[in-house]
Amino acid sequence: MDTRLTASIEDLEKMFGSRMQEYEAKLQKATTGIEPLPNITSIASEFKEFKLFVCQALSKLKSQIELLATGFDRHETAMRRKVLLLHGVPEKDNERLPDVVHSLLSNQMKLTELAKDSNVIHVCHRLGSKQQKTRPILVRFFRMETRQIVWDSKKALKGTGITISEFLTQARHRVFMAARKHFGMLNCWSTEGRIIVICPDKSRCKLETAGELQDLVTRFPSSSVNTEVPGHLAELASPLAATAAAPAKIVRKTRLRK
Repeated sequence: MDTRLTASIEDLEKMFGSRMQEYEAKLQKATTGIEPLPNITSIASEFKEFKLFVCQALSKLKSQIELLATGFDRHETAMRRKVLLLHGVPEKDNERLPDVVHSLLSNQMKLTELAKDSNVIHVCHRLGSKQQKTRPILVRFFRMETRQIVWDSKKALKGTGITISEFLTQARHRVFMAARKHFGMLNCWSTEGRIIVICPDKSRCKLETAGELQDLVTRFPSSSVNTEVPGHLAELASPLAATAAAPAKIVRKTRLRK
């Protein structure tokens, strides 16, 4: 567990414990007649203090949920580090996707040596349910080095209608799309699961969460093409929305035979 999360939980427990003891002591004194019953002014004052206490507690709970959501998202991103998505590859009935990907590597990307190696692709399958729209192909490589070679060679596909992207988590994909709307498509891309943004002052920022993007939009509000984007960022920053992000469902898998 994150040390910040542990410290936050401990602080919250101490805060609740001290408040409970304080109110129990007052209640006991009032019921036994040691102290007179509180008047309206006293009740109003105590309600104001209790309201402040609840707001502080909710703030801590929110920060804890955000920490958990961020930790889960980072773990999910690490699990996807050997994965790439191929978009725009024509879909056919009874296709053998490993052969399709090997052909793409050899013919379009000129990675002949990789295409000859039978231990390049670990898992290969279409992503999502079959519809009229062509589904992307998810490719998980055996080695991170191989994945990086393919990623670095993606420019060879320019003009073919086929593109390669990283398999971002749902939460990071929403951040990526919002960043592109605000800062422009040419100023945003992803690498190793992080969203890279070129800011108006030519500085380069790396983002992981909606909160980080929201801070960046606050610094550069004039970059927005769509004035409604900052409003959408408030929804993205919700920790409950982040925890609701789940990996996309896999319909069919095809594994290479050794």
